[in-house]
Amino acid sequence: MSFLREFAASEAEARTALTLRWLAERPRELFAELQRERPIFAAPGVVVVTRQAEALEVLTRGDVFLGHALEARRQPLFGGFSLDEREGPRAAVEAALVRLCVRGDDADRVAAISHAAATAAVAAGCRQGGFDVVRDLAHVVAGRVAAEYLGVSGPEETTLVRWVEAIARDIERNPTSDGEIHEEARAAAAELGGYTDTMVASRRAQRSSGRMAGDDVLGRLVALQNVAHLRLEERRLREVLLGLLVAGVEPIAAAIALAIGELIDRPGALQVARSAAASGDDDKLWAVLREALRFSPPRLTVARICGQSHHLAQGTADEVVVPAGATVVVATAAAAFDPARVDEPEHFRVDRPEHPDFLFGEGPHACLARQVATAAIREGCKALLGREFRLSGPLRRDGGRPIAFPVELAPLRAGG
Repeated sequence: MSFLREFAASEAEARTALTLRWLAERPRELFAELQRERPIFAAPGVVVVTRQAEALEVLTRGDVFLGHALEARRQPLFGGFSLDEREGPRAAVEAALVRLCVRGDDADRVAAISHAAATAAVAAGCRQGGFDVVRDLAHVVAGRVAAEYLGVSGPEETTLVRWVEAIARDIERNPTSDGEIHEEARAAAAELGGYTDTMVASRRAQRSSGRMAGDDVLGRLVALQNVAHLRLEERRLREVLLGLLVAGVEPIAAAIALAIGELIDRPGALQVARSAAASGDDDKLWAVLREALRFSPPRLTVARICGQSHHLAQGTADEVVVPAGATVVVATAAAAFDPARVDEPEHFRVDRPEHPDFLFGEGPHACLARQVATAAIREGCKALLGREFRLSGPLRRDGGRPIAFPVELAPLRAGG
């Protein structure tokens, strides 16, 4: 049965739960149906938007649609600060702090870190005859970025990424509030939080003894604690660092595996990507990878809370009044395929002009580290694309994301 038919046949009190269940279990089917039939869909307390125009309206109107939806999930995992502190002066100061510590001109540095990690991982895979793209490449690159750029080093890359993946799954991909998913995230947050506390204390001790705290993101955060108007409370510093790890490490790992997984089923696009990697054409390579990630994005949705009653798509036939307090689910995976805004949306185009594909979000809550993340994803994929490889076993997925991705790799040539 289609979603809209099942929704119409349900009792009124069951409709919100039904919508959340489809969001959790059958999101792509839901989005395709809604984009055709009801592009702005309102259930009690939840509004789902699937077109690009409304997606941009929600994501860019930070004065109306607030980032509290994710914060409500982050709060029990990361700290005890009230949701009201996520908007307004405190949030503005923290955003400025992150911009000072995560800078666009760090992209070359992150590219070098990612290139070294990915090249070594692929070389090891070649010597062994193959490896798992998720565990042995994507996790290694993302973990190395966390260690050498964010400054959270020590645990094995796979351990760190496992922690952040468990947390991200609960925050971003658990619309039904599944208790098992939440408990895994809570345990991971406790382990990761304890580890980052140790790292912060060590950097503070370095700073107190007159030594540099380090020129990575953690070192910069600690150094800025001596600037009065940027000083963060101890727990809040920990929460900012945890947020950076979840927002940065997990999407990098996911995007590397998702992009390669999409290309492996598209021989023509895969060959274009390989040629771009071999010739060092980073712009061309990124264009192909970004198109692959339009088809297989790390996030399917972005959630916002409506802070005040708002007429969405005002003046159109689909206008909906969104009440204050409603959760608005922006189906970014659908909006990136909106036929009203995207030319030949179902066509994989390696030369597609840049347009809002929502890979890094839009508006005031968009990713602050998009240049850094781009460098890491590109270099992680480039190392594998420079070698001959083929799938050597079943590509297993969980919610659309690869979790087991075995490939066979050609042996290294002498001197290579």
